[in-house]
Amino acid sequence: MVPSSPDDNPVDTSTGPQATDGSVEDLSEEELYAIVRVATEDAVLGALGTLMFVGIGIVLASWGAALLMSATPLPAAIGVVLVLFGAYLALSSLRMIPPVREWV
Repeated sequence: MVPSSPDDNPVDTSTGPQATDGSVEDLSEEELYAIVRVATEDAVLGALGTLMFVGIGIVLASWGAALLMSATPLPAAIGVVLVLFGAYLALSSLRMIPPVREWV
C-alpha cells in the first residue's frame, strides 16, 4: 500500500464540513443510495397515482355515458356531470389540461 501524500486529497475534511459544488462525487455511498431510493419511490408512486386517476376517470366517464342513455332527465343530467368530471380527472392527471388549482 502506498502512503498518500497531502497533495492527493485537495479537500481537507479534518476541519468539518466544507462547501461543495453539489457534485455526485462529493456524496458518500449511503447518501447517494438514499437520494436514488427516494427519487425512485417518488417516480413509481407518481406513475401508479397517475394510472389510478386515469382509471377512475374512465370508469366515471363510462358510468356517465351509460346514464346518458336513459330516457329520464335526472339520470341524464347526472350522466353529463359524471362524463365531464371523469374526462377532467383523466386529462388533468395526464397533464393534458391544467388542474383546477392553477385556474384560480
